[in-house]
Amino acid sequence: MAKKTTLNQNITHFIAPKHWPTWLGMGIAYLLSYLPWTIQKALGTGLGKLHYALSRRRKEICHTNLHICFPDLSEDDREKLARAHFESMAIGVFEMFTAWFRNPEKTATKVTFNDQEVVNRAVAKGKGCIMVGAHFSSIDLCGTQIARFIDVHPIYKLQRNPVMNWVMERQRQAVFSKTIERKNTKEIFRSLKDNKTVWFAVDQDYGRKNSVFAPFYGRECATISHISRLAKSTGATILLYDYGRTKDGYLLSLQEVKGYPTGDEVADATLLNKLIEQHIEPKREQYFWSHRRFKTQKDPQDPSPYKIKKR
Repeated sequence: MAKKTTLNQNITHFIAPKHWPTWLGMGIAYLLSYLPWTIQKALGTGLGKLHYALSRRRKEICHTNLHICFPDLSEDDREKLARAHFESMAIGVFEMFTAWFRNPEKTATKVTFNDQEVVNRAVAKGKGCIMVGAHFSSIDLCGTQIARFIDVHPIYKLQRNPVMNWVMERQRQAVFSKTIERKNTKEIFRSLKDNKTVWFAVDQDYGRKNSVFAPFYGRECATISHISRLAKSTGATILLYDYGRTKDGYLLSLQEVKGYPTGDEVADATLLNKLIEQHIEPKREQYFWSHRRFKTQKDPQDPSPYKIKKR
């Protein structure tokens, strides 16, 4: 099914029997979102263990990424990190449910943010902000929380399931003053012109056409290139967003990236990748290792590192 926005459609478009399994899933997700945080974490840990045992494809992608990025780790340490990653990602599913169905104020007491002055200085420049960051397992919950401190307009990707889009798009409308589908360049420029903050997650592979190749943990990978062009054309301030799960809650951080753009797209991409690496290191297990970060090869003739191994 084609990916289409549901913002111009009401719920009657999605009540046919073919959508009932998804609605049942959404109902279960709604109920799970009201479980206490400690129980959600415990259930997520168990679900992650199960997923690791059953998901051959995602497990192989994860191990491939860890082998590329941490070649000096022992096999035992990589195995421990992979297992912890699956548990972290499963906890993130419960956090997504909470972000979708609960008021952000319900989680606010677990959030630490000490960089309001960074926000104030950036907004005072009057040219908008481009907030960049990585994909960590708590992205949905921490995304709704950063909106309490800065008027952020997130870039989002539509899903193939229209019911999930219907729920997701309305949840985000309730939290953010505006959301922007990733292909809507006109709205990105409009938000920056209005001195708002546009949020990009810049660490996934969107193919050769939209990227330059820059090192990530020592390996060249396709890295989106339009952030530096956008910053150059608008004069927007670049804010680096770091976030993650702690023992007792969540820590959010913003810092201004100085000297960006440099005028060299590869140098800019290299800088952002290096900063993202610094964010990953204290919480390696929370990063999206089960996504194909290196799927596009610099040399088109080189094989993908994610070819499934025969058993």
